[in-house]
Amino acid sequence: MSDNFQKYGNLFQVDQEHFDDLFSVLKSTTLEKSDFFLQQDEKCEYIGFIKNGTLRSFHSGENGNEISFNFHFNNQFFTDYESLLFDKKSKLNIQAIHKSELFLLHKDDLKALYKKGIYWQEFGRKTKEKLYIDAKKRIEDLLYFTPEKRYTNLLNENPLIFQEINQKHVASYLGITPQSLSRIRKRIS
Repeated sequence: MSDNFQKYGNLFQVDQEHFDDLFSVLKSTTLEKSDFFLQQDEKCEYIGFIKNGTLRSFHSGENGNEISFNFHFNNQFFTDYESLLFDKKSKLNIQAIHKSELFLLHKDDLKALYKKGIYWQEFGRKTKEKLYIDAKKRIEDLLYFTPEKRYTNLLNENPLIFQEINQKHVASYLGITPQSLSRIRKRIS
């Protein structure tokens, strides 16, 4: 059993028989702090997987305000799925918050894997479902929960977020001002 399979097989949800097919097309890369994986108005070409690091997806509005959409941490897939799927310009920026080591799967390589058989089509379906569920959860958090509940959910899901992410980005993600975030934190602690 290869070291790479032992490290990443379960995370990628790929069995040992098929692992080398996937691993052979993955591109390993490193983003330094503040480097972009994707910038607004570019087309997304890759699905990424974070070996180590932290990234932020955000939209830059016309007035220059940044709205954080999501944070991505170790052992997570990320992409702008709409841009990737429909070959359209992205509305998002995806930027490294810390130095980040990534695996990248180009969309053409993914399509080539799909042609190899049902196993890879199932892999693609599971990956898409995971990306969809993450986006759906994000939308539901904003629609259904109060800012305080969003804060406690985020704290429970990822307690390190407040050590790794700038407070203004966390506030933007929660849909509140930094001052409101500060008040919520004081009330809860």
